[in-house]
Amino acid sequence: MQRKLEPVVEQTILLHQELDELWRDLPEPLSRRYLAVLGFSVILRQHVASQVLLAQAGLDVPATTLVRPAYEALVRAIWCMGGADDEWIERFLTPRPDVDLLGSETAMGPNVQRMLDQIEDKHPPHVHQMLVELKDQTWRAMHSYVHGGIRPFVQGLVGFREHEVTGVVMNANAMLVVATDVVRMACGLSSPQLPGLQKKHAACLPPEKS
Repeated sequence: MQRKLEPVVEQTILLHQELDELWRDLPEPLSRRYLAVLGFSVILRQHVASQVLLAQAGLDVPATTLVRPAYEALVRAIWCMGGADDEWIERFLTPRPDVDLLGSETAMGPNVQRMLDQIEDKHPPHVHQMLVELKDQTWRAMHSYVHGGIRPFVQGLVGFREHEVTGVVMNANAMLVVATDVVRMACGLSSPQLPGLQKKHAACLPPEKS
């Protein structure tokens, strides 16, 4: 593993171990809204774990490609907590009688921009701002990765770009911290440990703005 990436991955493993403790005491879903938040948060959690494994293996292109689906899962988790109406959640979680659930979608949600607009109306300003800033920094590039454009093409030929994949891991960790907070809030649990964990593991998280 590269010199810059190795300490970040080592710290990431420690951070994930402590975050795991906050996932273990989650209650069973008692509402469909909490189930929706939990489901999208689990998707984010798995994407982040995969990004770390791919980075360790030197597979920076697929690690980077997962940024967009991870981000979208986080947006959907937050939107389901406050933004999605009860009718949509009910339709999303209810299999259509005429199709196989594994072969077709139940109810498609709005696009990312519309979800962000609804999050802005329902959540504190800093939540919306965080999501918008992350989208602004990554969206155009992520379109190229997801759809096989010139960016992953060049990156694959140039070879492992350590500073970029290190940033991918750091951003993934930040999204996992947010998702941990979101899924716990959705079931009525507070997370006073998170600020301390972020400070303790600052070496594997994006630097805070001044």
